Amino acid sequence: MRLTLLIFASILALGFSPLLADAIPYAIVGQLAPDQSFTATSNGKITAYFYASSAANDDKIILWDKTSGAKTTPSLDNHSSAVGSSVSLSLKAGDSLVFILDDVTTGQYFSSVDYFGVASPANYNDDGYNHAYSTLYSGGFSGIPAGTYIGMEDLGVTSLKPLTGSDLDYNDDNIVITNVTSTPTPEPSTIILFGTGLVGAASALRRKFVRG
Repeated sequence: MRLTLLIFASILALGFSPLLADAIPYAIVGQLAPDQSFTATSNGKITAYFYASSAANDDKIILWDKTSGAKTTPSLDNHSSAVGSSVSLSLKAGDSLVFILDDVTTGQYFSSVDYFGVASPANYNDDGYNHAYSTLYSGGFSGIPAGTYIGMEDLGVTSLKPLTGSDLDYNDDNIVITNVTSTPTPEPSTIILFGTGLVGAASALRRKFVRG
């Protein structure tokens, strides 16, 4: 019986081990990564560590605190940075953050914010799509501490159906950020449905009070 339990435990461990691993690299190549909102977890600073790159273009990273307006200069070049190289930005807890990819080769900018295909050069997004894949990183790679992994895409999207212009593999300038909290950003359709529900509930309450 004890041997049977040990075998069963081993099977469970093998079966669930992939679920416990970091979801790196991005697995659904060719599809837009889920849009995330990023905020500073605590007062102090965020630090970005260069993780890896697989890109022909020369890319750099900009950290942008949209709340205060502070930005780092373009850094963590994907062709010349050593793994573990870092750049930091001082901020306050709750500050809204955007991560920007500066494609030095093409002169374009792309960001971690999805504008649903509407270009927003003022917000460093030249095609209007999300160019950042994010997931938890538990640490252990080349001394880089645990944090949030960000994989950036450096090719602009010209069409999603069919996909043209970009490969959306999100591995062109990859970093790990500390002191950051990420939350899923609701799609416009979800917001509209939520708003419609609130309006419907308000109308129902109004009718109830009128009848009463």
